[in-house]
Amino acid sequence: MSHFHQPERSVSNILRGIADGLKAESISIRELLAAFGERAFGLGIIVFALPNTTPIPVIGALFGIPLMFLAVQMCMGRLHPWLPKAVMDRSIEKSRFIGMVDFVEPKLRKAESILKPRLTFLFSPAADRLVGLFVMLCTVSILIPLPGSNFPPAIGVIIVALAVIAEDGVALIVGILVGLLGLGYTTLMIGGLFWAVVIAFQSWIGF
Repeated sequence: MSHFHQPERSVSNILRGIADGLKAESISIRELLAAFGERAFGLGIIVFALPNTTPIPVIGALFGIPLMFLAVQMCMGRLHPWLPKAVMDRSIEKSRFIGMVDFVEPKLRKAESILKPRLTFLFSPAADRLVGLFVMLCTVSILIPLPGSNFPPAIGVIIVALAVIAEDGVALIVGILVGLLGLGYTTLMIGGLFWAVVIAFQSWIGF
């Protein structure tokens, strides 16, 4: 059984239902994952990746850590996610959560309208582990505090998560390609910085 696949309710509907039903002034990660139920892996990955679609490195550090936890557990084949108590107890202000849902809901609905089961042979529990590995690699890029290094991988992760939920193999391929482009960008940035440091060092010591 796949970690994600339960097509009877869309991601946008679930997020809207949680946002509209909030009574307290904040919602903890624990409460959020509990509300996701059996779709905690897929929805958790989407929710933790969404804030990283803004090119602000500090955002990557805050939300990339729980994203990494989920990715590692997918690689291990776990069916239910676990996060450290310190992460589970972290809360998101009601206004911020609702604002995030308001912002992404139209985009999610547009994406969901074109998602459909295609190339379904690409989906299986073993494939879920490979998706977990892909998310891990993208999360490494998200956690590196370089300008723009969090944005493309986060987009790729979101597309892949939506694709697995809908069992859309075409979207899965697109999401992986987007993520790989992001990883390529990060690799080039790191390589450029490395050579800049080498050249600066050589200049400093007189080579």
